[in-house]
Amino acid sequence: MQIKSILIASDLSARSDRALQRGFLLAGDLGARVRVVSIVDDSVPESLTTDLAEKCRVHLEASAQSLAGDVSYEVLVETGDPITRLVDLVNSAEFDLVVAGRHRDRGFLDGLRPTTVESVVARSLTPVLLVTDPVHGSYNRVLAPVAFSSACRHAVKTALHIAPQAAFRLFHLWMAPFEGLTGGPSSDFAREVRRETAAQAAAWTEGLATSLPKVDLVHDGVGSGCHQEIRSFAPDLIAVGANTRSLSFTGLGSFTAELLRTPPTDLLIARGADT
Repeated sequence: MQIKSILIASDLSARSDRALQRGFLLAGDLGARVRVVSIVDDSVPESLTTDLAEKCRVHLEASAQSLAGDVSYEVLVETGDPITRLVDLVNSAEFDLVVAGRHRDRGFLDGLRPTTVESVVARSLTPVLLVTDPVHGSYNRVLAPVAFSSACRHAVKTALHIAPQAAFRLFHLWMAPFEGLTGGPSSDFAREVRRETAAQAAAWTEGLATSLPKVDLVHDGVGSGCHQEIRSFAPDLIAVGANTRSLSFTGLGSFTAELLRTPPTDLLIARGADT
């Protein structure tokens, strides 16, 4: 795959400033062009939207110019519904990667409805890079929980493209069904499940870059296992499939939605390439 066009979504916050920095850094490394976009919510009075849009454009032009270097870019500021317009843009087939900052904490409201970032990610057919951490350079450590899906495969391939020099760890969490009733993880049944899982892992990795490590099979539950992997590996980028496990109310996989809501570090989310 190639990344030749990057969309950076900005709401002019400090969170979006990090997305701008990461987006332009990647564009410089990849030789990609950039479009910086901001959507002014048209729910505010029309008398204010024109002034807000102009101030937004001036701010983004200054920020982009300071970061661009030799990167070709354009700035687009529109008025409308932010979610609807952003989804239209990210799914327009013009872009190979979307870069955005993490959402603003809305407290109680976050438990009632998806944020703008969650809504866009849930409907995006393009890989989305959610930037959380300050930008100090290229990514060094990429963690990828895999469920042997096309979405996970797409996430890993995209991560390798944007972080070709990074150390990667791929892992799959598994448990035998009804372990408490079938003799536990050391039973013949569990060993057979592990053999089948290993075969799945081998088939899933066929065709991936040989520089990637093998998928490590980890005996643990999804939630506890993933959090332990994050603590022990200390990644600066986590690459996940969008909806490979049980769904949350956002339309994303439940663990992916949890990461998106409270990202421990930068997060790359992708759907299957054939979605």
